[in-house]
This record gives sequence, C-alpha cells and structure tokens, in this order.
Amino acid sequence: MDIIIDGRVIQDHFPGIARYTYNLLATLPGCLQPGDTLQALRLPAAPNVRYNWSDLCERGVLVQDYPTGIFKAANLLRQPQLSDKGNTVIHFPYYMRPYRMRQPSVTTIHDLITFVYPQMAPNALARLSIRLFNALAVRTSRAIIAVSRSAAQDLERCFPAARGRIAVIYEAADAIFAPQPRDRIEQVLEKYKLPPQFALFLASNKPHKNLARLMDAWQIMVRDWKLRAGAPAIAGLQSPALVVAGHRDPRYTEAERRAQELGIEANVKFIGAVSNEDMPALYSACSLFVFPSLYEGFGLPPLEAMACGAPLACSKASSLPEVAGNAALLFDPLRPDDIAAACRRILTDTALQSDLRRRSVAQAACFSWSAAARSTIDVYRSILR
Repeated sequence: MDIIIDGRVIQDHFPGIARYTYNLLATLPGCLQPGDTLQALRLPAAPNVRYNWSDLCERGVLVQDYPTGIFKAANLLRQPQLSDKGNTVIHFPYYMRPYRMRQPSVTTIHDLITFVYPQMAPNALARLSIRLFNALAVRTSRAIIAVSRSAAQDLERCFPAARGRIAVIYEAADAIFAPQPRDRIEQVLEKYKLPPQFALFLASNKPHKNLARLMDAWQIMVRDWKLRAGAPAIAGLQSPALVVAGHRDPRYTEAERRAQELGIEANVKFIGAVSNEDMPALYSACSLFVFPSLYEGFGLPPLEAMACGAPLACSKASSLPEVAGNAALLFDPLRPDDIAAACRRILTDTALQSDLRRRSVAQAACFSWSAAARSTIDVYRSILR
C-alpha cells in the first residue's frame, strides 16, 4: 500500500490541523507493513515555525514538495498527478482539497461549526464557500474521518449521504504535554510575569471560543470574591487572576473590550501567543484551566491541559464531554453564572483541585497518537479492499 498525505496544511495558518497532520505523519511509520510507503506533500513557501520536516524524514516519511496553493479554486477542480500506482490511497486532512481524483481518497473533517453556528462565518460568501467545499469533500471521499462522535453526528445530520463512510478517530495530545518540574514552571511564570496562582485559558480568540462570556463570568467571580472575602474557603486568597493566552486574531477584540467595560482589567491578563515549549509549563502551573467554547470538533486545548495535570472546568457543548470524561467540572457555556460557579468551586477547594489533577492525567492517557494511527491505517486498507 502506498499512502500519500497532504501535508500542505502543516503551516502556521492551520494551528490545530497542522498539529493533527504532523502527529499522524510522525506516528504512521510505526504502523506500516513491509512494502508499504508513506509520502507527505509539502508546501515549501508556507510559514511554519512549529514543525520540523527533517524529523519526519528521519522517521521514514518521503517528503515531496508540492507548490500548489490550498485556497486556489482552479487547483481544487484540476486532477492532480500524484501517483500512477494502483494500490495508492490519498489522505486529505482538510476539506479544501482536490476534488477530481483517480485514486481513492480519505478526508478528515474536523468540525462543522458554520453549519451549527452560521453566524460564526465572516460573511455570507464565506459561509456559502465552506458549505460547498465540505459538500464536495464528502461526495468525493471514499471514507471520511471525524475526530469525535459529536462531529460524526453533525456530519450525518448535514450530509446524510455520508452515513456508512464515517470513521470516528480521536486525536491526542503531543508527547511534550506532561506535568512539568517546579523549576521549569518558575521560569515560565517569570517570563510572562504571572502570579503563583491563576486560572488559564489557552486557545485562539475566535468567536466560538466564547471569550466575551468568559469575561462576564470573571466579573461575577471578582464580585463574589469581594463579597465573600471573610468566608473560610476564600480568606487569605487573592482575588483570582485570569490569564488569556493563545493566537490573537486582530479581527476579534470583543474580549478585551468587554474586560474594560466590566472594569476587570486588573484581574485579566492577555499574554497572546505562546511557544510550544512554554505551553506545558503554563498548563502545569495553573490552578484552573477554563475552556468555555461553544463548539469543538475535538478540543485539543483541554486535552493538553489535562495531560499536564491541570484541573479543568469545561463547556458541556459538542465534543467536549467526550474529551473531558469524568475529569472536569462541566458548565453551560451560555450561562456566565454557571461558568463562574464551576471556576469558583475549583479555585476554593484544594482537595478538589488535587483530585481533578489526578483524574486529568488519567483521562488524557486514554488518547494516544499510536491508537489514532492504527485506526487510520485500518481506514486506508478498508477502502483499498
């Protein structure tokens, strides 16, 4: 079997999909049988500060430069000449892909957020394009990989013709995500000028991440903390600090504006994007990781946080209960008071914090890239049969 994976998404523009694709490529060589080959297409000009292609080559991945851009409509409808071999399967980790293929293909569809929340698309044209390209991907794929049961259900509801061709294969956290030693935590706290105790949100600031409601919830937290200053659980504890980290899209500034309107700028610190190397220590250092997202196809940030032993308060929307399992306090992401109550409970109960840290590490261990790679290989073989 000859496997070709479209690695052009391994670039800074696709933080989540790049991580998925890179980890799959890094793990698949260990699942190959004698005679199998694994090839990755690379977009040479794509900005990529996180992922090392040389490491993939050392693992046995054959890397081929493929300079055709992803977002050019003409290229999507042109039949690419990728292989003349008959025993070839091509995997596209993104729904924008060539739609005229001679070889059988697999597409991973990570989420259908603009189908569930149409208002999340930047405009009507973008919404129409996303729907069209997803429909073409479903129609032209021999098999479709969904990264959660929730995402698979959305696919079946939006595209009934996909039934019978969907495989649910969970993602996993990178190996770098694990509880960090105290000296490493201290280095990162000093680097970002963070207090010893804080709550953390780490993801992009796109609208579905629900950051504006998190600001509303934090205003409730600060207000209640002051009102209950004499309570045994709170006495002596500083008013909680919320650290907001992750890629900042300049189009979405609602969270910063909301924090200013609510007068909680002193309790919220926006630190922007952080490096891969610093993320495990941030997760390990926090007293609480809070994730109020309205919709996730899978939800890597809470899984990464759990792998580092962070106590988790998490939205109960879409796939997130599948990821969190019994290792989190779940809340209604549409209710700031519910978000605040879950966060306050964790921050004021040290026994609960310790229990959630233990459960987090155990839950994260249920997901592995080796299992994902084995299941993905099974999909390849099934469509060739």
